[in-house]
Parts: sequence; C-alpha cells; structure tokens
Amino acid sequence: MIKYLLLALAMLFAFYQPTQAFSKKEIQAKRVNHTPKIDGILDDAIWKDIPVANDFVQLDPDNGTPSNFRTEAKFIYTDNSLVVGVMMFDDQPDKILKELSKRDDLNNSDFILLLIDPFNNGLDAFEFIVTPMGVQIDAKVVKNREDSNWDSVWKSGAHIGKEGWSAEFEIPYSALRFPNKNVQEWGINIIRNIQREKEKVSWNFIDKEESGWVNQSGVLKGIENIKPPTRLSFSPYFSVYVDKSSDKSSFETNYRGGLDLKYGINESFTLDMMLIPDFGQIQSDDQILNLSPYETKFDEKRQFFTEATELFNRGGIFYSKRIGASPKYRYDVEDQLDENEIVYDNPIEAKIINSTKISGRTSKGLGIGFLNSMIRNTYADIKDTITGSKRKYKTQAFANYNMLVFDQSLRNESYVSVFNTNVSVPDDDYMANVSGTEFLLKDKTRMFQVKGKALLSQRYEKGEDGLIGQHHQVSFEKINGKFNWSFSNEMISDNYNPNDMGFLNRNNVINNNLSLGYHIYKPKGILLAQHNNLTFSHETQYNPARFSRFTVYYNSRFKFKSYNSVGVYGNVRPMHQYDFFEPRVDGMKLRKGSSAFFGLWFSSDYRKEFAFDVEMEYGKRFSTDDLIVFSLSLRPRYRFNDKFTMQYRLNWNRQLDDMGYVNDEQIDGLTTVYIGIRNTAYLENRLSANYIFNNKMSLSFRARHYWAKAEYKDFNTLLDNGRLKAIDYSDNHDINFNSFNIDMVYSWRFAPGSELALVWKNSISSDDDKIAHRFINNLKNTFDATRFNSLSVKLLYYIDYMSLKKKG
Repeated sequence: MIKYLLLALAMLFAFYQPTQAFSKKEIQAKRVNHTPKIDGILDDAIWKDIPVANDFVQLDPDNGTPSNFRTEAKFIYTDNSLVVGVMMFDDQPDKILKELSKRDDLNNSDFILLLIDPFNNGLDAFEFIVTPMGVQIDAKVVKNREDSNWDSVWKSGAHIGKEGWSAEFEIPYSALRFPNKNVQEWGINIIRNIQREKEKVSWNFIDKEESGWVNQSGVLKGIENIKPPTRLSFSPYFSVYVDKSSDKSSFETNYRGGLDLKYGINESFTLDMMLIPDFGQIQSDDQILNLSPYETKFDEKRQFFTEATELFNRGGIFYSKRIGASPKYRYDVEDQLDENEIVYDNPIEAKIINSTKISGRTSKGLGIGFLNSMIRNTYADIKDTITGSKRKYKTQAFANYNMLVFDQSLRNESYVSVFNTNVSVPDDDYMANVSGTEFLLKDKTRMFQVKGKALLSQRYEKGEDGLIGQHHQVSFEKINGKFNWSFSNEMISDNYNPNDMGFLNRNNVINNNLSLGYHIYKPKGILLAQHNNLTFSHETQYNPARFSRFTVYYNSRFKFKSYNSVGVYGNVRPMHQYDFFEPRVDGMKLRKGSSAFFGLWFSSDYRKEFAFDVEMEYGKRFSTDDLIVFSLSLRPRYRFNDKFTMQYRLNWNRQLDDMGYVNDEQIDGLTTVYIGIRNTAYLENRLSANYIFNNKMSLSFRARHYWAKAEYKDFNTLLDNGRLKAIDYSDNHDINFNSFNIDMVYSWRFAPGSELALVWKNSISSDDDKIAHRFINNLKNTFDATRFNSLSVKLLYYIDYMSLKKKG
C-alpha cells in the first residue's frame, strides 16, 4: 500500500502545473415594479436601458473561442421573481432546429439554459431551460451532478422572429433557495445551444480542462431587499384503475387518492411529504434473466424518491427501491399451505403508508437531509378450495426506513459528509444500521483532489449475534488538464452489508486501481475531441486474503467534425482468476482462465432525420473452458417531423460454454457444489414512439420483449482448488424466460404543475425448463401465458399557497 501511495505522490508532483484562475464576469440586475408579459417577445418598454450580458464564448466545439452567433441577455427583478430576457440572433431563423419534446426531455432542438447558483458556492445550482417551441426543462445541480428529476413551477415564453429567436424566463423566488440577507450575489451563467451547427456557447467561459461548470459561473449583482417567500404547495391526486388478468373472468376496479405536500421551513430547507402514494402509472421495470450471484438493480422511477434526493446519494447506502419492495416472506407462502389450500392473492410490493423528507443547505454551506418512510403489514390471501374458508399469511411486517445526512461545503468546491441509515422491523426484532462519512478535498488550484469514504454496517436480529462490517475507500487524483490520473484503494469486509436500505453487489473484496486519462478538447484535424482512458485493477479477497484477478481496462472515444462518433473499449485478464462468488458457498472458489474482451461502437449525427447507433462485442477465455461471448446492439431512430419520432432497439447476446452455479447439497457433512457448462443467449426488442402535440400534451408508446434461455450441456462438481470434475447428473436446469411489456401514456399538463394522465399497461412474464429454438414459436407461447392489463386515469392538481394568497 505504501509503495502505491509514494508512486501517486511522485506522479502528483511530476505533473503539477499551476492553472490560471478563470475570470468571472459580472452583470447588474435592475429592480422593476411589474413583470413584462412572458411571451418570449422582448418588445416591452421595461427591457430598455437594462445592462446587457454578451460576448459569449464557445463551450463546443472550439472551447474558448468567441461564439459565431450573437447572444444578449438582460436581468430584471421584482419583489416576487427574477425575470430574464435573452435574444439569440440567427441570420437563418428558418433553419433553427425546434423539434418538440415532452417536458424535461431534449430532442433535436436549440435551447437556452439559465443557471442560477443563489449561494454562489460553485457547488449547488438550479437549471432552467427553454426551447424555441417553449418546451420547459429544469434540473438541480449538486456537486456538478445534474438531477433532472427535480421539478419546479415557473413561467417561460419563446418566439422565433426575423432576427433569430428570443426567450423570457420568470423564476419565482419560491422556486429557489437563497440566503436571507439584504444584498444578494448569485452565481449566474447562460448557455445557448445552436443545434444545427452543434455549437454550444456560454456567457461566462467554461474551460473544459477545468473540473466542474457551476464553479465557472459569472456573478449577478444588484438584487437587494428581497425576502424568501412562504414556499407551500399541495398536489392532491385522484386515480382510477381498471385491471384485468387473462386467467380471471372479471375486471377489478380500484380508486385511489392522496396528497403530496411541499413546505419551505425557511429560506434553506424544504419539507416534502407523500401521503397515501400511488405509483401505479410509472414505467414497468425491464425484467431480465439473472443467472449471476448478484442482485439485479433497477432504476428508480417514483418521483418522490428521484426528486430532491441528491443529499441522500452518499456512500452508496441509499437505494430507494428497497422502500416498498417485494415483501420479505412472499415466497414462503407456498410452504405454509394446508391440504386443499391455494394462494389467490400475494402482493408483489409492500405498501407504503407515507414518506417524508427534509432537505436544504444553509448560507454557510451546511446541507441537511432527513428521510423517513413507513410500510404497512402486508398479507397473502389463502383459500380452502373445499370449504371456501379464507385466511391471511403475513409476508411483510411493518417497517420503518430513515436516513440522516449532514454535508458541509468547504472551500475550492470541497465537502465532507456524515450520514446514517436505519431500518427497523419491530415485529421481527430486527434492525439494520449503516453509518459513514465521505469527503472530497481539492487544492486551491483545483488541479488535484483527494476523496474517500468510511462506512460501518450493523445488523441485529433476535437470538443472533450482531454482524458488524466496514468499508473504506480513498483515492488521489489529478482532475484538470489534458492528462489526468487517479489511484484508489478500496476495502470491503466480509460482514459489511448495507443492503437493507442501500445497494452493494459484492463484499469481502480489496481493490487497487490506477487510472490514466488523456483528453483533447479542441478540434484537431478531422477530430473535434477525443478521450482515452487506461485502468489497471488488482483485486483480492478480504478474508481470507487471496488473489482474485488482475485486469487491464481500456476505453477510447472520438468525435469527428462530421459529428459522427466512434469508440473502442475492452479488458484483458492476462492470468487466470478466481471467482469467490459464483459458487454461492463460503470458502469455495471457481477457477477461470485468462481472457480478453473487445467492444466497438459507432453513433451517427443525431441532427439528421435518420440516425443510428451500433455496438458489437467479442470476448474469449483462453483455457480448456473456452468461453466465447458475442453481442450486437442496433438502435436506429427516425424523426418523421418535429412532432413524431420512433426508436427501435435490438440487443442480442450469445455465450458459449459459460460456467455457472447449478445447486449445492450436503453429502457426509461436506458441501458439494454443482457447476454446469451452459450456452446462454438473450434477445431484446424494444420499440418506442412519441407524438408531441404541443409543449403541454404528448402521447408515448413503449413495447419491450425480452427472451432469454440457458441450455446446460454437462455438469461438474467443484473441487477445492477451483477446478471442475465431470459427473453424471440427470436433473433438468434449462431455463426459457420471457418478459413482455407495453406502456402507453397520454399526458396533458393543463396548468403549471398540474397533469392529467391516461395510462395503459400490458405485461406478460413466463419461464419454464423447455428451451424454445424458434423465435416465432417462443413468441406464440409467450402470448399464451397469463396476461395482465391495467388502464388508469390520474388527475394531479398543483395548488400554490402564495397564488391563493394573492387572490385573497
């Protein structure tokens, strides 16, 4: 470890070059008595004699050179809001690209982005984006990570004229968090995208060789004597669901209602509450056949758990899908049945009673986050087919989930955090606790940084000793300039487990990584930019300390002046490796030979009506167990016009002679692990289409069919040295798995923050041990399986307290 640290420090001084501090432009905002009409047309008299922010500089493609298009921005404010007007000159206004999209989506279109950093700390900011067709996009930036799930209510207008196009923003102070003081100085920047030229420009220069972009904002001055308003809003909803399963003759109708509440506790902190939630309209998860020893991780799509949760993304100990997940004892019901009993209802999700979160950051840079969720008792319904009597079996006891975070911002965009998660199930006498700290420290030149984390997990269950585990990671990095590097060390003990509320695939490992990167950000020859990365990774088991694998990863990508892009990536493992996880039994290992893996991708220019992406992969293991991997991905898309687009995606993967766990059993007091040699394949077809009526109304369609199979050729027992011994084994472990989903959504944002949604969902899932070899036959068998259809209507209405107050 010491020699690696000395090497890292030597490289730090060898490549140290002080960077020049970038300049910050300043612009004055002028107070006015009333706001102009927010229609995007800058002809109101109020815009005259307002200071102009101009002289925009290229972000892309030629970073640092003056823009080829003139842009002018002006800032005014009232007691209630900040108003920004931007004129974007263009000699060819008829060629402005203006494809429509749903709110918070960006398609093939110009746009103007307003970035506001109210505390001017270079870490946290709000983004407000408008396209020429008036589509709104907003996001929150925390430590240079965008959270596009954050939503706010604000006004905007856009207009295309003879000299180009213009936009107006009215950002109510209730949409922001800012310090309660008489004189405000906000970080500010404006970024314009000219899509047909692929030119992106900013008012304050953003140097791509510098780390971060919020910290490279200018300064907005002149805002005085404004007060943070009362931030209180309600979003009641009412929904109706009509569900039908193909194995049942009747329809099932459900009515649901609830309320989301947001309250600004003060100028810095906001309370969010979700009472009686309804997540029935979110997009279906993409189910897959998982043969690995690791859990499948699905993306969170529930808005409450995606919006304003940036403070909770610390240490990898918060995975919100745990809240309201599959009941703990759902799969134990079948073992509890008496003779003649059947299970006629077994909920796949535990129901959430309510969730609350408080988050924000003080004027001194202290961020505080608190989240609490409760799930109720969940029962499976059991019926006696002879007597008709019914009973319930508890599959999930009441549980409480909470997380507390303190995050202090430091100088030079540095920070330090401490946090804790706790899961409690009183009926089971069970509690899980994870505590930790995370830090990032940059030097004043922002050339180098040190980051790390330290975590402790504890689990307590009645009648058992508590399990305590630890996890630490530290890295030293050069982050600016064309050449950058990092060295990291990570240790995860065998008892560390954050998975009651977090997500971790593997524990009991020690990783050492050295990464080297070389990047060119300015055009050179036929290239606009290129990025090259090389990583050396050495992994061992933590307890007992045994070598696992050594890997060299490489990744290069190039963007051409034609705006086509190409990339190559892969890895090489020059020596055999030991897999301590595939056997699923402590102390066992599976020996695998040396291997190489190669991938190539190409992406065409998305400005054209027809564009596509293609990706191919090939891998091979060099040993008697000659694993061969092929994969192909095709993603064509076609834009019929500025309202209608379609995308298709095909993913195909084939693995020959893969080694995988089958099962294990106790024989004479010893555990025997069976490993199968199998051929696996999956084929995924996905079709999506969007028709955007206007900037408030859209219709989207998404259909996905996933077919996977695993066919076993022969079986072996696993020896102590990790090698295999062939045996006679007659059990059938073949798998043929299908998942089919349709999600069709009509959405109408009929008022700011308010929405009417009509959703149709169709789902089919099937698996058996008979391998289908023809796609058509397999698809027919899939549609013969049980189908579930759901049609729902949901009305959500946004009520703002300040608007009601103004109306008396």
